[in-house]
Amino acid sequence: MTLFNEGLMKKTKLKNIFSIFFCTMLVSTSVLSGCSRSEVHSNESASIAGEETAVDNSETKNITVAGWYEPSCTRNLMAYLAEKFPDYSFEYQYISKTSYEPLIDSQLSSKTAPDIVMVSQSMAKKHGKSGYIEDLTKYCDDFTDEGRDAFLYEDVIYAIPSTTGYICIFYNKTILKENGQSIPTTFEGLLDLADYMEQIGIKPMSSGLKDVERVADSAIAVLASGYLSTEEGKGFGTRIAEGETSFRKEIRPHMGKWQNLVIHHYYTKDMCLMDDRAAIDEFASEKSLMYCGDLEDYNLIKERNPDIKLGTMAFSSEMKLKPVLIGGCNCGFAVNSYSDKKNDAISIVADLATREGQEALWKDRKGSQTYLKNVKFDNPDEYDSLRPVVDSGRMFMPWNEWGKNSTEIYRAFGGELQKVILGERSMEIAFNVIDDEVRQIHKENN
Repeated sequence: MTLFNEGLMKKTKLKNIFSIFFCTMLVSTSVLSGCSRSEVHSNESASIAGEETAVDNSETKNITVAGWYEPSCTRNLMAYLAEKFPDYSFEYQYISKTSYEPLIDSQLSSKTAPDIVMVSQSMAKKHGKSGYIEDLTKYCDDFTDEGRDAFLYEDVIYAIPSTTGYICIFYNKTILKENGQSIPTTFEGLLDLADYMEQIGIKPMSSGLKDVERVADSAIAVLASGYLSTEEGKGFGTRIAEGETSFRKEIRPHMGKWQNLVIHHYYTKDMCLMDDRAAIDEFASEKSLMYCGDLEDYNLIKERNPDIKLGTMAFSSEMKLKPVLIGGCNCGFAVNSYSDKKNDAISIVADLATREGQEALWKDRKGSQTYLKNVKFDNPDEYDSLRPVVDSGRMFMPWNEWGKNSTEIYRAFGGELQKVILGERSMEIAFNVIDDEVRQIHKENN
């Protein structure tokens, strides 16, 4: 398919190329000095569509976009932008999620950030307050209150919402059926299923627990359908943000079911050395029954094994009683206020507030939904079991209530639980360390 209109063709021909830089950063270096080209340890360019297209060099502008999603998870978005804005070239700069926020914080403060940056809710509020990202309020009228409020700070919206993002459990229907098993309806049944799978030589679960935030997710998934959904538990985030409680006091007593998942090998030592890609490969090759991952992983699983029969399920410590999904509106597109192409970037980001722009985002994260009013995308049948959970709004991101230091606190929480899985910490010592780290985080940042 030709990406540009014939009327825009000029005599000079060149290939329309996205330069996709895979940034594996040394945080100790990058946070201090920003991510310059010399600090990119490896990079490669990928040509989308691979067609020669006539473009006038003098009119082509390069727009840089930074994000924490791997380039393979932004293919539809970047292809859409190339087709919609033929007078621009787009460079997607991938930064791993563990390094992303401190890197972008540093780049924005030093006025060296990309033109467009993906932001979480906490990042939007932080950088909106500092004046590093642009007011995008007037482009958000067609979004629901949930989408608008996600990136709101003092009545100003600082990012165009992406589609919903959440973590769920993918499972292999064929393995279940061939072994006479079914999805359990009790937590005890879930543990029994893990034991059975191990007996027949199939891992119960694959998960990239090398990422400490993924470890934290595994615990929050259980807590969100249990203690954190109670009236008392709903106030935990505010109390921890204000230093009025501790993880040991409020969270430790409710970690028994998560411990049981570790004991029954849903979460194992080898997973702590495994990133998401390795976990996807293991699951797609049918060495495990389940995979805990994000919506963008659906396309990757299908690419690795087109014939796999997938099902999905939500998390619950009580199974059918209160299933939940961990996620919501936690990715938006913001514009760097100090970009020399700020107005161009605003026009491009504003286009993501249209149905067509949101559909491009959805294609990279099937299973999600747009926050545009009166618009719904038809998700694959594999997500049928999750529709009641999504439609009822049972999606939670408890860490957003943990204050301005929520990312650091979440990583401290996950880091210590990772050591529990590895057998390096007892639960008692882990929670003592978590509270010590939280106190230090508050001391250094307040």
